[in-house]
Amino acid sequence: MSDESRDSLVHRIQPSLDLILNPQAVAIVGASRDPKKRGYQAIKTLFAAGFTGKLFPVNPNGGEILGLPVATSLAELPTTPDLAFVCTPAESVPSVLEECARRGVPGAVVSAVGFRESGEEGLALERRILEIVQQTGLRLVGPNTSGVLNTAIGLNLVGVPDVPRGHIALLSQSGNVGLEILNECIRDSLGVSHYVGVGNESDISFHEYLEYLADDGNTRVALMYVEGFRDGRRFIEVAKELSEKLPIVLLKGGRSVRGVAAARSHTGAIAGSYPVLRAALRQSGIIEVQRSDELVPVAQMLVNQPVMRAGSGAVILTDGGGHGTLAADALAELGVELADLLPGTIERLHGLLGRAANGCNPVDVAGAADRDPRILAQALEILAPDPNVGGVLLVGLFGGYSHRFSGELAPAEDEAAHEMARIMAEAGKPLVMHSLYANAPNETLGWLRQHGVPVTSSIEIGARCMRAAYSRGRFLESRPLPPAPPPPRRTEPPAITLARREGRSTLMEPEARALLCEQGVPLVPATLARTADAVARAVRQAGEPVALKIVSPSISHKSDAGGVALGIQGEDEARRAFSCVLDSAAQYAVSGGSVPDIRGVLVTPMLTQPVAEIIVGVKRDAQFGPVLTVGAGGIAVELFRDTAHRRLPISRTEVLEMLEEIRLAPLLKGYRGRAAADLEALAHVILGVAACALSHPEIEELEANPVFAYPTSAVVVDVRAFLQDLPDSDRMSQPAAETATGIRATA
Repeated sequence: MSDESRDSLVHRIQPSLDLILNPQAVAIVGASRDPKKRGYQAIKTLFAAGFTGKLFPVNPNGGEILGLPVATSLAELPTTPDLAFVCTPAESVPSVLEECARRGVPGAVVSAVGFRESGEEGLALERRILEIVQQTGLRLVGPNTSGVLNTAIGLNLVGVPDVPRGHIALLSQSGNVGLEILNECIRDSLGVSHYVGVGNESDISFHEYLEYLADDGNTRVALMYVEGFRDGRRFIEVAKELSEKLPIVLLKGGRSVRGVAAARSHTGAIAGSYPVLRAALRQSGIIEVQRSDELVPVAQMLVNQPVMRAGSGAVILTDGGGHGTLAADALAELGVELADLLPGTIERLHGLLGRAANGCNPVDVAGAADRDPRILAQALEILAPDPNVGGVLLVGLFGGYSHRFSGELAPAEDEAAHEMARIMAEAGKPLVMHSLYANAPNETLGWLRQHGVPVTSSIEIGARCMRAAYSRGRFLESRPLPPAPPPPRRTEPPAITLARREGRSTLMEPEARALLCEQGVPLVPATLARTADAVARAVRQAGEPVALKIVSPSISHKSDAGGVALGIQGEDEARRAFSCVLDSAAQYAVSGGSVPDIRGVLVTPMLTQPVAEIIVGVKRDAQFGPVLTVGAGGIAVELFRDTAHRRLPISRTEVLEMLEEIRLAPLLKGYRGRAAADLEALAHVILGVAACALSHPEIEELEANPVFAYPTSAVVVDVRAFLQDLPDSDRMSQPAAETATGIRATA
């Protein structure tokens, strides 16, 4: 864009999204008289939806479309529209946006494809329109968007007819996925407040849409289909602030390796590390689902049903043992605890159902509902007051007894439906219904849906709905105390200064240990020895078996290099081990194409067998910043992949939750009579590693592995750290003299 054309554009206007998603006047740029083109369909759909604002078709040829006069340009319009819906080809979009800016149009929706998602030429074109946006303050939805929808004002720039008005908002990075979900809402008569096809998210980002929806009086839950974020860190921060007020349900596309590749070719989105994203979503209170057919039922659950009280569990009420078993499995897989019924509740159930019926959880009415469906409502009347009961998942034939057995049961079934909805509403507890007849025309089940009860033919989806109420209840009632920020660092540590001078991004273990010591992290005692005589003296002074570990900036995996010797006793054995370790490490470096750079060995005492070996690591994720990983450690960490993740900073409560999540948790608590680990001591180590990484932003990755967990302590056995790479111009080729590392060295 020339300087002259820049000067002709309006000043930055930075409009609120309300002008874009709640416009009072819309221009259709690229309006057409051809019914097959988007420029015609948009006008027709706006008429059909009853758009309450002004509508201005724009086309250089002028004329008339559907009774509306067509302006030849935006400049010709009698008033400035709030929004321009751009229906022109991709190559014309930059000039259209410049025209919008000159006229002072606050925002534009660009439906054209052919931008970043289509290759290098498209990427250049998208950069051009983004430059216009940044220079003028014009806000942009898309490009490559399926449109926007606001049912409250009849704004329908999506083209899906007859979308009912309601309280579910949808943000989708895929037009087809978004349209599928809209059609599902229409089929189930579920109302929608807004829809935004975010497309390439070039300008307006996911978090900005969430901020708008959180303040929108018509939206009670936000659904999201996401393949990648332009600013994942900001999204998580905003979502964490808003999720207490606005429930957010998210489906992630691009969870697998192939899925990530598909995401890049589809929208050009950068799909980051999925385990890291899952952790960030959980910390922010976002409810993640795994399948597209789970989004709408979960949304209905959160809009219409109460959440489960923290500390309570779910009850399965069934008319068949098989369905009850499947439901129990589904809830267990999702981590939803079943309620332990009070003895009085069980006794009352036996009085209702007889001793042959199962009064435990799952509660099986054992065929009694075949004769009178009202027995299910009577069972709910007993279950609902139990304080251990947080919600009920009813599975089986309900809604179909009159079809399966006798039409005479229809009135009893209707009465039971009304009673069940009333009982659970008065108790303030959620009810989810699974029925074999959910997909058939059914007045009873239809009435339940109209009154906010999720009804599904899938036990797994029913369980997912219950999981949403379960997890949201715990999020709202169990917010951890905010983590304390790390103290500000005054000067760069000598270890990092030395590494930078030597032009390396790897800290040697003594250097990394020094950084952890600053945070009060307990480490196994160590002596740095550079000669065979020094090693022999260190072994003699230790008076116990020791381990030798190579110290080299070019070797990070010491075991792979043969750079570790264990159980060394006596001076002669120490000298031989020192020689072997040095030779193996040198050969390893040469075989990898590196010049051997051996600085000595660390001599550490051999430790007793711990309760468990843990890995504690921090890595700076490109999208979400520093991420903490805790899991089963040792040499098999990559084999087992038993880990939990959290974004930093983190609280002690969250650290203890991480230790609960991993499969190693039973061992830490004392498995089969074995001693339990000191979880508080372990949490202290984990928080210290996290604080170290936060205090030193130069660190790209910091790993303590293994950490030995004992019944009364926890200690770091090995640590390594990597710095963020500097440009070649910042590196110095000449090594400097070695600075202090905080470890006793002997020569």
